[in-house]
Amino acid sequence: MSNFSNALVYAASFCSYSEHCKSEVLDKISRFELTFEDRERLILHLQQEGFLDEKRFVMSYVNDKFRFNKWGRIKIRYMLKQKDIKSETIKEAIKQIPEEEYHQMLLKLLKEKRPAIKSKNVYELRGKMIRFATGKGYEPSIVTLCLKELRISEDGE
Repeated sequence: MSNFSNALVYAASFCSYSEHCKSEVLDKISRFELTFEDRERLILHLQQEGFLDEKRFVMSYVNDKFRFNKWGRIKIRYMLKQKDIKSETIKEAIKQIPEEEYHQMLLKLLKEKRPAIKSKNVYELRGKMIRFATGKGYEPSIVTLCLKELRISEDGE
């Protein structure tokens, strides 16, 4: 079997057990040392056969990272950009996260994190909570709103 055939079988197998994007597949097949034309031909073949679908990958990625990893929109967007996904595709997928569910997820995360945070005063607590939530990729405006709901604000606990 040729190098191209081996790479194709390997890539098809890789794509058949979970969703992947073009950059992940290209990383996986790099050990086969294919020419640029062969890599492009392989990607095209995988797309035509339904093994590789960028939109399907992005929708799945957004859903999984939000529901299971509890990531916010900022972190999801950033990680998808790292995978060379088009901005329009990312924007479309991010819209699938329901606003109320997004808000409830952050509230739940903050409630769970609160007992684990050691702080001397409300300002220190607030700062640590903000750093935690923004580190998970949530927008500062929604973090502030949730902290007010939890009564962790500048005005005191």
